[in-house]
Parts: sequence; C-alpha cells; structure tokens
Amino acid sequence: MRTIRIGNPGRGRETLPCGVGERTVIIASVGTSQSSDSTGDEFNKCLAAARAGAQVVADHSFYGDIAAFHNRVAKEVDACLSTVTCYEFAARHPQREWNTLDGRRMLDLVAEQAARGVDLMTIHASLTREDAAHVDDNARLIPTTSKGGGIIANYIRLTRRENPYFEYFDDLLDILAEAGVTLSLGTTFRAASVCDGWDELMAGEMRRMGALVDRALARGVPVMVEGIGHSAVSAIPTYIRLAKAYCRGVPYRVLPMATDRALGFDHISGAIAATVAVANGADVVTAMSRAEHIGLPTWVDMEEGIVATRVAAVCGELTKLKDYESERRMSRARWAQGCKGDWRMAVYPEGAERALQQHGRLDDHLIRCSMCGDFCGITAGIAAVNLGPTRLIDD
Repeated sequence: MRTIRIGNPGRGRETLPCGVGERTVIIASVGTSQSSDSTGDEFNKCLAAARAGAQVVADHSFYGDIAAFHNRVAKEVDACLSTVTCYEFAARHPQREWNTLDGRRMLDLVAEQAARGVDLMTIHASLTREDAAHVDDNARLIPTTSKGGGIIANYIRLTRRENPYFEYFDDLLDILAEAGVTLSLGTTFRAASVCDGWDELMAGEMRRMGALVDRALARGVPVMVEGIGHSAVSAIPTYIRLAKAYCRGVPYRVLPMATDRALGFDHISGAIAATVAVANGADVVTAMSRAEHIGLPTWVDMEEGIVATRVAAVCGELTKLKDYESERRMSRARWAQGCKGDWRMAVYPEGAERALQQHGRLDDHLIRCSMCGDFCGITAGIAAVNLGPTRLIDD
C-alpha cells in the first residue's frame, strides 16, 4: 500500500498527503457546462468549496477562458487544482478538426496545464483502440458513464488512431515528472448503474491500469486510480479489493453512488456509498451534490454535498483508521454540556453553528439543543450524578 503527495511545486504551496493511513481527500467538482455559464461564478464556488473543507477542486469546464480560470484558481484558492485534460482539448478543438491534428497535441495541453499550476490531472490513458469497439457493444444496461472516456472513444472512432495518452504514455510521464504533477488514471468502464457489476470490461481496464501504474511508479510520478461510480453497497468492498490488487495499492479514488434512484438527493446516495468505500480502503472521494444528474449545482448545493461527503468519510475512517479520539472528545463534551456537545469539534463547525443559531435555545447565555428541552436524557444524567454546571471541554 502506498502514500503519495499531491501538489505542483510551481504553486509554492504545501503538498497534500494521500494514501494509506491518511485522512480521506475530498474533491469538489466545478466548471462551466454551457456557454451561458460564468467562470466567475465557478471561481466563487471554488472559494466556497475550500471553505467547506474540500482539499481539491476539480475543474470540468468546457466553456469560457479556461486557461485564465486555472491561473486564477491556482493563485487565489487554498485547495489543490485538478483537471480532466481531455475536456479542455474537446473544448478547444471541435470534432471536425480532430482528423487534422497530431495526437501529441493532447500532450502539449498537458504541459500547458502543468505550467498553469494544476496539481492533479485525470488522464484517460487506459482506453485503447481495441477497447473502443466495445464501449457501446456490451451486455450492460448502461454501457458507460465516463465523459472523458467518451471523448477519447470518439477521438479513436473519428480518427481511427490509437488513444494518444496510451500511445505516448512515456512522453506523458516525462511531462508530469518534470512538473511534479500527480497522475489520476481515469476509468472509462466504471459502472453507470448499480445493476451492472464487475465484468470483463472493468477487469480488463484494471489490468491495463496496473501496467500503467507500474510505468508511472518507475518514472517517479505520483499516481492514483479512479474506480467505482454507481455501485450497490454490497459490491463496493469487492471492487476496491480487486482494484487495489490490480493497481499495486496506489491511492484509490471513487465517484460513488449507492442507488440510481436518488434524483434530487444524490448527495445522500453518494454519502452512503462513500462511507462504505472509505471503510474498505478508498482514499479519495469526489463529493456528489443533490443536482448531480439534473444540472449545474449552486454553491449551496455544492457545500451541502461536500459536507455530506466529509461526514461520510469520517464515518468510514472509524473503520479504516480506527482513530476514535475526536469521537471521545465529543462524547466527553456532550456529557458535560448536554446533547449537542461542543460545536467546535463538529465535522463542519461553521454549519453546526448556523444550525444551532437557527434551532437551539438560549439558556444562561449558552446555546442549547432544543430537541428534548427539560427532558433531555443526557442533561438529566448530568443532574443525577451531580456533575455541576455545564462547561466547555478543552482537553
């Protein structure tokens, strides 16, 4: 099992540890999807995401001045910046031009993004020309869900050439190694439905990813692999175990969804799947918002999704890391102060304080939980054993 650090040295910021024994890394997705979307609005979402606790913001923009957006985020947002490199390639070059372009143009864009200060790049190098024939020709209910994988598959179909990321993978590694950028190997064949389980498409891609991981490690490039998407809770442990075995135990990244039917509440579906995934070894989780399958989320939707994912990660880490010290501190505070405990030790103190102001009651200049009032079981217990007045726990 391996630990890596995420961070482009050109940004001059502290790198982010990721891997076995480390806390879960949370990714928030931002970016323009339509020509009417504003990169200014998306920049404000980046700031909000960092405040809510996302350590990485992943830009998925297809419109606007993407280079200027990356430069601004790299300079002004206190979070790592991630991209899916083929998105900007597709945004910059209409499909009608692809036959006229040298495939190495995709690598030129990787170098451009690295120079802007991008820390982490999702690159769909594991889809080959041979695989592309099976993207739509398989027994799944939904063949694929990967937007990046779909772009590469279309490139292969239209040009009849090999995937440039796969064909020139060693050159790609040279660029990433020189820039100090972390590679995230994107999956084309992660399941798009909880009804579609582990199959030969996914196994074949994982085997190829394992070979690419070996080449990245030999070159000294920090690498993680992208894994499950839509998955029944019972299948998640097996998926992660197999992926870790195929890919040499490098950090494992998930885009989780436990049911396909949570439309409008996908942050809940995502949090349920994330808890199970983290408990079973996932290291990086992309936060899902309630708007995931509906439209571009607002910053409120995004904050809600990030916090739900952070709570899920904390729950999963109790199993994975066996670190209960923060839970013990909160339990001592709850016994000393009443049911709510000390909001300063909450997963998201800012949100906890807002909720207390809205729902709590003021008593002796302290905000107390208003759920049970005078019949609170913990408050009654405090009185019964004569522990005296409530107090803050700072130890």
